[in-house]
Amino acid sequence: AIISSIIVCGRFISTEKKVNIKKLFPNSKIVNYTNESYNVSPSDLINVVYESDNNFLIDAFNWSYSFFNKQNNNTQFVINARIETINDKYLFKDSFVKRKCLIVANGYYEWRKIDNQKQPYLISIPRNELLFFGAIWRIEIRNNKQTNVACIITKAANQKLSYIHDRMPLIMSHNEGLSFLNDNNNNFLKKNQSIIEDDIDYYPVSKIVNNPKNNDVNCLKEITL
Repeated sequence: AIISSIIVCGRFISTEKKVNIKKLFPNSKIVNYTNESYNVSPSDLINVVYESDNNFLIDAFNWSYSFFNKQNNNTQFVINARIETINDKYLFKDSFVKRKCLIVANGYYEWRKIDNQKQPYLISIPRNELLFFGAIWRIEIRNNKQTNVACIITKAANQKLSYIHDRMPLIMSHNEGLSFLNDNNNNFLKKNQSIIEDDIDYYPVSKIVNNPKNNDVNCLKEITL
């Protein structure tokens, strides 16, 4: 079960071609790259960029960290980490210090509560320009094999987006992403305000996005409320 109390950005879109990502990161090597998706869901494969031995690697990781919850005796999955407490949480701290990464995205979905109903919105830089989520990664053993997994970092929503939800993913431009990966002092995280946040916009979309099986361009279509 995904821990619902801390879900933010529970779905996103990722439609960028791998050749474009490779161009943005000089001397990068593509290990794996997953198909474009209009409705990326927790535990799906997601495209990430990270550094290893001073080279950029582009790879497909599983979206979720897992941990064993002793209180209810089962394995639970987490898809995001709050920036405010990332350094204090046992689950995230080591990753945050040693293993930052960028998640390739073109926007994300968020749900606004309206009269006990939840209305999905697509949030992006119009229309669906490339952006990156700041994230962390680690290796877990799943089904007896090593699996690379990633988790999106979230923060308090900016003024514009707080209309929809009180949290948002840590979004960044390509240049900010490079700084984030190289930033041992975590300067970006202290200000955690991206230059592209001013360009972000949103519009309501159909509730078909609620079902992860719906994964085509119709997920992006604006609707009238």
